[in-house]
Amino acid sequence: MTYRILCVDPDEGDRTEAVERLREELADLDPVFQTADDLASATEALTQHTAVVVTEYDLPDGNGFQVIEQANERCPDAGVILYTDTDPDLIDTAELRGAVTEYVGKDSVFGTERLAELVRTTVEERTQSSYPLPQTEDERLAALHSYDLDEPALLDSLDRITDLAAEHFDVEQASINIISEHSQDFLACYGRAEQWESMDREDSICTFTILEEDNVMTVPDVTEDPRFESRSETLIEMGIRSYMGANLVAPSGLVIGPLCVYDTEPRSFSAADEAYLQKLAATAMDLIDLHGRLDATTEGKG
Repeated sequence: MTYRILCVDPDEGDRTEAVERLREELADLDPVFQTADDLASATEALTQHTAVVVTEYDLPDGNGFQVIEQANERCPDAGVILYTDTDPDLIDTAELRGAVTEYVGKDSVFGTERLAELVRTTVEERTQSSYPLPQTEDERLAALHSYDLDEPALLDSLDRITDLAAEHFDVEQASINIISEHSQDFLACYGRAEQWESMDREDSICTFTILEEDNVMTVPDVTEDPRFESRSETLIEMGIRSYMGANLVAPSGLVIGPLCVYDTEPRSFSAADEAYLQKLAATAMDLIDLHGRLDATTEGKG
């Protein structure tokens, strides 16, 4: 995974010194650094892939807390560290509005050392979230966002895929899901799944499916799988006692989400079952990719 660190400071010398020290101390993480000298350029640089923001408090067009507010909107998992000359007694911490940050004084004896420690801790905690992340998470998300998944014609085609899956496996619910940075969203659904709304990624079974090297995952009984024991009651209320998901693998080899079938009773799935669902998932991915290439061709002609 690529760790992106944004350093915001109007003083070019301080900014350069901080980046050089962090690059040296975090060499084993091979981070990517971005820099900004004011609130406007910091806001522009922030993306969902930003892991840590190191910011001065006093900025030409605002302050560090405004950077924090922008980070909370654009990259809520990112850690934000105030690395500043400003006396902490002069900072109105009420402006934080509950945001969590760290303070490091530039003039403290161990300022840069402490800064490096905090950045490392923030990065490591980010990778130890309540759900596992693929090693290619940044690239996977970029692949996902490269597709226009709101096109009605595409969604109608994907609905037919979930219809076929539900009919073949004789289940009352099936869906095609995409796994974004913080949530699982439903592109196409069959049966009661049509009533489902976007859910937090940490509550999703599918966030584990996208990790499978064989691109298919089965759960014969959610109550007996330690990954889902804590949420098994909710899953059963949704009509999910057993599960099978096959990944939608883009031409790049990156997974954007799975095609899933759900049963209300414990159930084993055979190798033939897995192979059939994988064929349907590949067909769904072909449709998504085809629509993407057609859209690109149309835009090119325009």
